[in-house]
Amino acid sequence: MDVDRGTSIIRRTVGQTISTLSRDPDAPPALTDHAQAVGALLNDMITCALTGDTWPGPLVLVSLCRTLDIDRAGLDLLAHHTLTALLAQQPGPEALVRTGATFAAATCHLPDTGDAHRRPPRPRPARPATARPESHLPMPPTWACSGCAREWPCASKQSQLLAEFGGTGPALGIYLGSCFSAALFDLPWADKEHLRTRFLGWLPREHL
Repeated sequence: MDVDRGTSIIRRTVGQTISTLSRDPDAPPALTDHAQAVGALLNDMITCALTGDTWPGPLVLVSLCRTLDIDRAGLDLLAHHTLTALLAQQPGPEALVRTGATFAAATCHLPDTGDAHRRPPRPRPARPATARPESHLPMPPTWACSGCAREWPCASKQSQLLAEFGGTGPALGIYLGSCFSAALFDLPWADKEHLRTRFLGWLPREHL
């Protein structure tokens, strides 16, 4: 990839992610209070996702989340906004999959929202309670679901994707198509038509 284009993808993705987090009422305060640290981490993660360089991303993510007292739900929200911003820059399926896999690997090492062993959260303004969705991220190279261990995208994730992408628009088709292409590479023994149905078969035909 051209260096200038790569730099533009990184800058725009990080900027859009931080900006979206600052406007999201569900974002943990620590993510916005420490936006500079979060942005620096995302910069390194996306750089390595674009170049294919080795980076201990999950370990760094877990360390930052523990320092800032971010649980799985908070990390899942960060993953959603990062992948949405990155997708808009059209970096290619490999970068999307590497970034998603880094988040999925880190999520497994963090406590759930209701974990009794977590430190008490910092006080924040009261607002109507909203249920956070369970994390259902893809885990290459097996492409199992991080939340329920079923084939990804599981039924729960399909519902989440429809909400996250605002329905079955072109962006969702592009994202799932990228995942399908990556799964074909990771699972060469799998039946191609089964994989196509699994990743794309639940979408309306006009989005395939």
